Amino acid sequence: MGENKECSSMVDNCEEVPTKEVIEFRPPLYKQRYFFVKNLVQQHKPKKVADLGFGDATLIWMLKYHHCIEHLVGVDTYAGSTSQWEISNLSPSVGDYLVPRDLDLTITLYRGSAVQKDSRLVGFDLMTCIELIEHLDSEDLAKFPEVVFGYYSPRIIIISTPNSEFNPLFPASTFRHLDHKFEWNRIQFQTWASDVANLYDYSVEFTGVGSPPAGAEHVGYCTQIGVFQKNEAKATESCISTPEEHVYETVSIL
Repeated sequence: MGENKECSSMVDNCEEVPTKEVIEFRPPLYKQRYFFVKNLVQQHKPKKVADLGFGDATLIWMLKYHHCIEHLVGVDTYAGSTSQWEISNLSPSVGDYLVPRDLDLTITLYRGSAVQKDSRLVGFDLMTCIELIEHLDSEDLAKFPEVVFGYYSPRIIIISTPNSEFNPLFPASTFRHLDHKFEWNRIQFQTWASDVANLYDYSVEFTGVGSPPAGAEHVGYCTQIGVFQKNEAKATESCISTPEEHVYETVSIL
C-alpha cells in the first residue's frame, strides 16, 4: 500500500478523525416515546387523558384503543392544520361498531397553547407533554409549571425532552430541531423538574428511551423523561370546582 506522503511530512500534526456512525433506533425513537406512554396508560388506567402539543395526533390515535379512556383531548397551536386523514383516523372505525366499547369515548381537539388556562382541562387523570417544553421560549417556559401543574393539576404528568448529552453521538452536534429554544442535559432537566415537583406537591421519577450504543452508556438515554405523580392530599384538593374559563378553540369533537 502506498504511503500517505502528505501525512508523513506532517507526522506530529496528522490525526485520525473517527467517523461518526448514524445511530438507528429500533423501533424509531418517536414510537419508543409513545410506547412508554401506552405502557403507563395500561398500568394506571386513566379515564381522562390530554396530550399537549399533539402534532400529527399519532399518540392520540394510539391511545384511543385503550378502553379505559373515556375522554381524550389534544391541544396544539397548529391544531387547525390537522388534516382530514388524521381526523378520519381518530373517528370511529367499522371495527369500533362491531366490537363496541364498554365506555363511550369522546375525542376533542383544541387549538391553543400549553401555557393558556382553559378550565375544560382541569382535573384530568393523565397529561402528556411529549417533546414540548424545548419549543417554549423563556417567558412561556416560566408560565408552564403554574398552568400545567398548578391550574390543570392532573394526577399524572409525563414530560419528555431531548438529552443534550446524547447529541455529540450524532453526525451534527446541534439542536435536533430548528424550533428548539434549548436542549437540557440530565442535571438541568432533573433540577428543573424536581423544583417544579416540590413547588406543586408532586413526586417525580426519571427515566428515558433511546438507549445509547455500546461504549457510550455514560451519556444516558437519547430522550429523557420525567413522570410526575400528584400526592393524595393534593389530589383531593383538585376536586374543588374551578370557574369556567374557555380560551381554546374547538377544532373537532369525535
